Amino acid sequence: MKQVYQWFVLAIFLFSGAAAFAQSPQKPILRCYTVERIEELRKAMPNAETDAQFEAWLSQKIKANKLAQRPATNYTIPIVFHIVHNGEAVGTSPNLSASQVQEQLLQLNKDFANASNSRYAVAAATGINFVLAQKDPSNNVLAEPGIDRINRNSKGWTDYTTAWQPSYIDGTVKPSSVWDAARYYNVWVVPKLNNSTTDILGYATFPASSTLTGLNNNETATTAGVVILTGTIGSAFAPATCGNGYGLGKTLSHETGHFFGLRHIWGDTNCGDDFCNDTPVHFDQNNGLPSHPKPNSCGTTDEMFENYMDYSDDIVLNTFTANQVDRMQTVMLNSPRRVSLATSNVGAVAVTASNKIAFINCTGALMISETGTNTTYPRFKDVSLTLNVEDKATGAATVSITSSGTAVASQYQLLTPTVTFASGDNFKPVNIRIFDNARVDGDRTVILNCTISGTGVTAGTSAQTVIITITDDDNIRIGENSITLLNENFETSANSIGLPAGWTSLISSSYVNPFVGSANGDAGGAGRCAHITNNTSTKPNTYTKGVSGVAILQSPVVDASSVLALGDLSFNYKIRGLVDNDDATLTYAAAGTTSPLYLYGSTAGPLGYGPYSSNTATLANIPVIAGPSTLANRKFNICFYFKTGTLTTGADPGFNVDNVVLNATPFHVETSVSSSYTYDLLAGAVASNFKSVNNKALASLNNLSANVNAITAQVTAAGSGNVSVTTTTGSYLRSQKVFQISPAVANSTVTYQASFYFTAAELAIWGADRLNLKILKVRDGVSLSSTLNATNAEIITPTVTEDVTAGYITYTGNFTGFSQFMLVSSLASLPVTLINFEATAQQKNILLSWSTTQEFNNSGFFIERSTNGNSFTQVGFVKGAGTTTQTTNYTYTDTDVQPGITYYYRLRQTDIDNRQQYSPIRSARLTPATGVVITVSPNPVKDQANIYIKGTQGKATIELLNHLGQKLLQKTGVDAFSGAYNLHLPALSKGVYTIMLYLPEGKFAKKIIVQ
Repeated sequence: MKQVYQWFVLAIFLFSGAAAFAQSPQKPILRCYTVERIEELRKAMPNAETDAQFEAWLSQKIKANKLAQRPATNYTIPIVFHIVHNGEAVGTSPNLSASQVQEQLLQLNKDFANASNSRYAVAAATGINFVLAQKDPSNNVLAEPGIDRINRNSKGWTDYTTAWQPSYIDGTVKPSSVWDAARYYNVWVVPKLNNSTTDILGYATFPASSTLTGLNNNETATTAGVVILTGTIGSAFAPATCGNGYGLGKTLSHETGHFFGLRHIWGDTNCGDDFCNDTPVHFDQNNGLPSHPKPNSCGTTDEMFENYMDYSDDIVLNTFTANQVDRMQTVMLNSPRRVSLATSNVGAVAVTASNKIAFINCTGALMISETGTNTTYPRFKDVSLTLNVEDKATGAATVSITSSGTAVASQYQLLTPTVTFASGDNFKPVNIRIFDNARVDGDRTVILNCTISGTGVTAGTSAQTVIITITDDDNIRIGENSITLLNENFETSANSIGLPAGWTSLISSSYVNPFVGSANGDAGGAGRCAHITNNTSTKPNTYTKGVSGVAILQSPVVDASSVLALGDLSFNYKIRGLVDNDDATLTYAAAGTTSPLYLYGSTAGPLGYGPYSSNTATLANIPVIAGPSTLANRKFNICFYFKTGTLTTGADPGFNVDNVVLNATPFHVETSVSSSYTYDLLAGAVASNFKSVNNKALASLNNLSANVNAITAQVTAAGSGNVSVTTTTGSYLRSQKVFQISPAVANSTVTYQASFYFTAAELAIWGADRLNLKILKVRDGVSLSSTLNATNAEIITPTVTEDVTAGYITYTGNFTGFSQFMLVSSLASLPVTLINFEATAQQKNILLSWSTTQEFNNSGFFIERSTNGNSFTQVGFVKGAGTTTQTTNYTYTDTDVQPGITYYYRLRQTDIDNRQQYSPIRSARLTPATGVVITVSPNPVKDQANIYIKGTQGKATIELLNHLGQKLLQKTGVDAFSGAYNLHLPALSKGVYTIMLYLPEGKFAKKIIVQ
């Protein structure tokens, strides 16, 4: 048997304890078998109508309707549910209760009435409404409208526990149980259904174009209708189950779409045609929970995976389009066993229910990636939740939506804090906007609750709260080469069953065939392997036949949370033939959850069983399986699944597994001219990673000193060469690749750390010197072809990290303000590169401090001061370091300052050749004390002192006393509160003197030292 592997997601079972399952998993599920069944019938009837014949007929009928401007008709269709059971009491599955059937009908009618919260403008109501049949074919009033309960034993039908196949149902079950297909829409609800290799959710008969003699139709009067699995019967309000993706009643909506002439949206081939112009071309079916945007290779920018004719999980499906409605309306008007339903005389019982509301979500938990779907700023994605009424609102009501959780206001916005119901409303959308950012901030939650005002709707008993987990998409792993996430050859043993550390053997209750690790196994590789055994002590490569149960070999948690995409999974396996209903396959389980998810492969057509069912010889292979995109940015376990039934005709060996290798693709470095999306960045130590719109790594920013909004990172020039750049000290080589990081509003003061990424190929031209390159930062708007100087550029020596295995190099430095960035030769220099300049107020003076990363012919720094920020005077000079490539730190203390005055400072850097440049301006202010404050400066003094008086408007008398208290000098009527009073001292000996000041507020003394 040839192995063909695909990935398929399906929630299966719940854990019970660390090493056992509460119940056995189900087989993998094929959501629809309609197309396959039609092909089977065509093989048996070569003259059966072809798709081309039907579509030619239908297209002409649709055109005729358009030309005649025929309005859509509202139809009421009586339905009968044939509930097949094995003698169970009513209400015990599979003998479903009437209320369960009614919930299903409510859901079917909502879906066909476009009342399930579609996001599409082309969504339309079908005009088809379903009611429960009031009478049976003998015209007797039904005790339970629309329900025909059938004990399969009374019909002599075979035991369905081994699953019925469509051929048996069409040949035996339907003919002996169908109600007049011209008057009833027949729906058979069966407990088990498969095609020998795959469990099936349902299938439908397809309408015919004609009843002319000689043209065979796949559908007959004894087979017309749909067949669905018991476990699909339910609604969004009352799900059949939350343990899988098909418990909300949408299977019947899908199959009913087929019954009225709809094709699968992907046309049942890659980039196929569903003959509806308002549905986008799909590459293939969708499964699970896809997300927008979902482009494909057919040229579609975003697939309509919410369409009922796709295979997405029930919670996703909500749309029939106008063109699909055209097809259904035309089929209703023209096709056998459709047009007659509209005039059926079997009576009608409409289904009604309560006005209770609930969120459409089984688990009450949603996981949503923060990745935005728009390309403008701010970037976000809008998520529409559905607040569903079991039936419809009976009057007016207002529902207030409140939010809480760990997410902060900047990370989401509740767009519908209130929703208003009017009488007859079936649902209301609750919309929340998730904002994308570049920040590595982990997962966070938004918890939504609702409060009702009014009587038109009432609270349901469940699903009144939804917990949304916003998953972070910014913790990225960078590299140019494939990385290995899992690599296991089972040569080591960490426990009594011989498995390596982190690997777990799980079994269902009382099962006797677990996985172990030993040299007794043989998966086609060398040494030890993991294998099924029936004795954990001696570990033979044998298993006990005829025992029902499940064994799973579970890997350690695989962390793919930071990769772009999964690569290939490969493994060795060997297995002997298993009897029907026994199978082995590959699975995965989302880490930290109690509902494992499964991945299946099949060779017999659609997705289904593992490829190991019903074999007659030992199989051995090394499959290579492409990893599904749904697992990127997630943590999960790889699992190998082995299941046996009660038949004893299986043969050894069981499942043998070895050499499990899973690769992944990291985020590549951007090497082309490209831009990131635009984001707001917050102050603090958390990194913000910028990716290009091509989903490649650009740069990372960290340790911002302030919040900065609307920042964009770009590669403005690309290439693997080097080009010349000129500074005032000469010409040097720089990288061809240039970055630009800019906010929407220029900011020249914020400080931050930035890292820039280059591939090894981009820097190969530099040879060994690539690790010595510096970062050249050039002010925005400055041409790189001009001569750069220290006023418009700076050069820093970065921290350089090369990851040879990953194939990229990171250059990290600290910067002030946003600019252009590139690498430059280690020889490059500017006259002086000032990296910081600060003015700090101390108790009685102001300290200036600054640093340079390099200097070239630097004579020194003139200190200039101003009290208005415009007119500066020189107050000092600090000698420079001349020429150096080392960081140099400088300080200057200004003591001639007074409290309450703001002082402005700048540095006038001067070269040896007298070229000058100014630094940015900094300011500082001494805080004034309360009351009268007297300051004398400088102190010590020589021949004069400046006296400042604050806190008074009165004039002062000043006296100078020696250490004996003798008066040496007196000044009267001194005004020192509007500025400094310059006191000229007489010729004095060195020593300590006292200045006495007499003010209206009192007498004050200040000691001075005369040098």
